[in-house]
Amino acid sequence: MSALHKEVRVEKDINLIYDFTEKPNLTQLKAHKDRAVVAKLRADLVLPSDKILTVDIDFDTNSGYHNNSIMVMDDFGVEMIATAFEVKYGKIHADNIRKAWNEKQEENDPRKPTYILVQKPEDNNSVPNTYAKCGGEVHPKDIAPKSIT
Repeated sequence: MSALHKEVRVEKDINLIYDFTEKPNLTQLKAHKDRAVVAKLRADLVLPSDKILTVDIDFDTNSGYHNNSIMVMDDFGVEMIATAFEVKYGKIHADNIRKAWNEKQEENDPRKPTYILVQKPEDNNSVPNTYAKCGGEVHPKDIAPKSIT
């Protein structure tokens, strides 16, 4: 590992690898005064076939991935978010999250969603847009997905 890369073990099953190579910010995203903002994530997904699928998740797009606050990746996280939604926004929204997690988005999708994204609501009276993603093979470019809430 070069001097510009650093690996940090957060927990026994979480390793972070930092690349300190300086790059210009070519996104429309702006950092906070005292906090960084996630622009992109690269995820290696272990598929049911035991193959790896690499996915770049770009948060600087109009495809529904901007203004994200939460990314949920397992049953426990989904139940935590659904419970929070039930308390704050009502049972129907919580049930929509649970249903979206437990069913394929489209009948012909090869698998159920891999993660759910929750966006910051537009105002205090709005329900956050929530997206169950990465279970299908078709990903229309530049078309925002439909929120499940």
